Amino acid sequence: MKRHLFLSGPAFCGKSRLIRERLGTRLQAAGGFCTELSASEDGGFGCRLMPAAMAGGAEGYEKELFLDLRFNPPSHDSEVFRQTGVRLLEEAVWYPFAVLDEIGGIDLIIPQFRIALDSLLASELPILGVLKTREESENLRRLLGPGERFRALSDRLHTALERDSDTEIISIGSDAGSEAAEAVDGWIETWASLPGL
Repeated sequence: MKRHLFLSGPAFCGKSRLIRERLGTRLQAAGGFCTELSASEDGGFGCRLMPAAMAGGAEGYEKELFLDLRFNPPSHDSEVFRQTGVRLLEEAVWYPFAVLDEIGGIDLIIPQFRIALDSLLASELPILGVLKTREESENLRRLLGPGERFRALSDRLHTALERDSDTEIISIGSDAGSEAAEAVDGWIETWASLPGL
């Protein structure tokens, strides 16, 4: 089983849910981050960034809004990735494994985030994550307008992961199929079998 496993497929097909369900309480021991589409108490609706452990039920963390969907086009806060995102990537090496849910979006326009991501991907740390498809990245580029540079950065990330001998990318369709579930279960058995969890 390869050290890095990424699920890639259309939005809302169950990639993140599959990872969270299969990891269960093990997610509390993960470094990295998760994203979540949710509403807030103040009426805000958008995408939030949180430590992966928080997605597993660990308390004491806050979710940070990085994409506010109340506006057209949506408004994004790059500082969330420049600060919290970078910190979560840098701290991930202190955990037994990392979850990156998801990469390949507006995070790529932040140089500090790209450097921290490249460093983590080059490390020996086992990583389970979600990779935005090239098509989703292109749709995001059209929606938010980060320009041609974003397309080049997205292509660079996909090419690097596709060429990496220690990375497997599972493409899934409109629902998270059995192949993806088997791959995630195999990855967990190999890299995230933690005593007591």
